[in-house]
Amino acid sequence: MRPKSLLLLALALGCGLVASIGISQVMEKKETVVGYETEPIYVANVNINLNDPIEPSMVSLHDWPKGKVPPGAIKSLDELESRRPRTTIYQGEPILEGKLMAEGEVHDPIGSIPPGMRLKTISVDAEKSAAGLLSPGDRVDIQLFVGRNPQQGFNVARTKVILQNIRIYAVDQTVQRASEGGEDRSIAKTVSLLLTPEQANKIALAEQVGTLNLIPRSPGDEAVTDDTEMDLSVLFGDRDSHNTRKKEQGPATAQAAPGEGFLSGLMAQVKKAQDEKPPFVMTILEAEQMREVEFDPKTGKPIRDNGSTTKPASALQVPAVPASTTTPSPTQPDQPNLEELEKEFGSEFPIDFQR
Repeated sequence: MRPKSLLLLALALGCGLVASIGISQVMEKKETVVGYETEPIYVANVNINLNDPIEPSMVSLHDWPKGKVPPGAIKSLDELESRRPRTTIYQGEPILEGKLMAEGEVHDPIGSIPPGMRLKTISVDAEKSAAGLLSPGDRVDIQLFVGRNPQQGFNVARTKVILQNIRIYAVDQTVQRASEGGEDRSIAKTVSLLLTPEQANKIALAEQVGTLNLIPRSPGDEAVTDDTEMDLSVLFGDRDSHNTRKKEQGPATAQAAPGEGFLSGLMAQVKKAQDEKPPFVMTILEAEQMREVEFDPKTGKPIRDNGSTTKPASALQVPAVPASTTTPSPTQPDQPNLEELEKEFGSEFPIDFQR
């Protein structure tokens, strides 16, 4: 082999050796930077339901980044002895002191009622509880149905939403959602509602008058709708008798262009004023009497014939026409005043009235 080839081969081997050494050093520095300190804490191996005793097999130690350890994390198994969770703990979730009751304590649902609030339990079935879809924490509107009862002042059947955005505190005796996601739901027999004292009195009275129904609503929907009543006359009307995809998707979130909101509001007010035209009254004069009739401005049909305002025709005050002092002859036309015209237009008036 030529000396020149040997020199090039040696140079290539040297460059490769230097590159491999450099790469290994960079990788060692990167591993040193990525390394971090950890701290062992207890994590749930399975879902632990409310009020269930925590057993050692349900938890295990896991290395957690030291700077990311949640406050109150349990680090010793002795701290879990004779303890029960006050809320559902899910698999993979750190065991925290704030989610545990004191040693030997058992969960008391009544003790969790917020100050100033009350619990009111009502009986429900599949129809009243949305076919078993309701769970603790859901929000509902409460609808009252009253059948026809003339003795109590209800001449027709009617419905009305009497309370809105009410929180369900418990379904039967369950005050927490199922940790499995609620696949094994059953039809509830009772539902406990979180109410103010005034709302609790309203529910108690409504139970004696008619039938209560629970209408679920979206968890983030805080809007208060009009609590208008509905009776048979509205039921058989055409208003709001169909749904659309746009209506089911909820209100649009797009912002109106500058000035568009003002113009749309102005046009709405103008349309409202046009739709709210008051009826007009027409006075009808007959042979010997006068009466007033009220007409609908949209259809032109009479609404009310007020016969109480009839008056004799002689009572009408017809303005008298003043008699003219000079009555022109019907056979002779009015003659212009030539002197006044000449004074006004001059002697060179283009028309010769003498002819």
